[in-house]
Order: sequence, then C-alpha cells, then structure tokens
Amino acid sequence: MMSRFLEHRDKRMLLLDYSGLGADPAELQAEIDRSKVMISSEAPGTVLTICDVRGSRITPTNVRAMQQLVQHNTPYVRWGAVVIGLTGLYLTAFRATQALSRRKNLRAFNDVDEAKEWLAQQP
Repeated sequence: MMSRFLEHRDKRMLLLDYSGLGADPAELQAEIDRSKVMISSEAPGTVLTICDVRGSRITPTNVRAMQQLVQHNTPYVRWGAVVIGLTGLYLTAFRATQALSRRKNLRAFNDVDEAKEWLAQQP
C-alpha cells in the first residue's frame, strides 16, 4: 500500500502508510519523501493524518527518518494527527518523537478504524 487521502464521515484524512516498511531504509525513505510532497501541497493547519507503522522495522535510521517526517509535517497537520500500531520499542520511539517535536496533537492507536473514528470527531 502507499500513502493516500481517504474520506471517513465527511472528513478528509491522509493515510501515511508505512506498514511493513523499514527492512530496506531506502524504500521507507522513498515513501516518506513521497508523503512529504503530498502533505506540503495542502494548506497549513488543515491535514488530518493517520500514520500506519504496523509491521515496520525499527532502527535508529528509521526512527530519525520518522522524526524528520513529524517535524516536516508539523505546520500542515491539525491537532488530530494519529499514529497507529505502536507497541514496545515503537511506542517508546513515538513518545521520544512526540517530545522532541513538542507536538501535542499526536495520539497513538492500535487500530486504523479506531484512529479514523477519533479523527472524525475532531473539530
């Protein structure tokens, strides 16, 4: 799968689909670069995102790439940004990324549907 816009309950959301990526850092970086172009074409402060990292591989290189993505996306994402599928080391890396970026609008979920429902309820 690739990152794409979707509609849920009349809300437009950007699904950043990095599921199963990371074994090849270049492949992950290529998808991150593609999604940066997608998000930066949107008006600042308007994008609802779901970042799916289920089954991805965590490495220091991948964590840095995701941290750079979060920093890049900050001006474009409303407070409803969501990251899903985080456990163990991924959850620790997410919390570190959240703290470093000082983003208060990131929330972790384990299920895409739950994340979409939560986002749809945001103003």
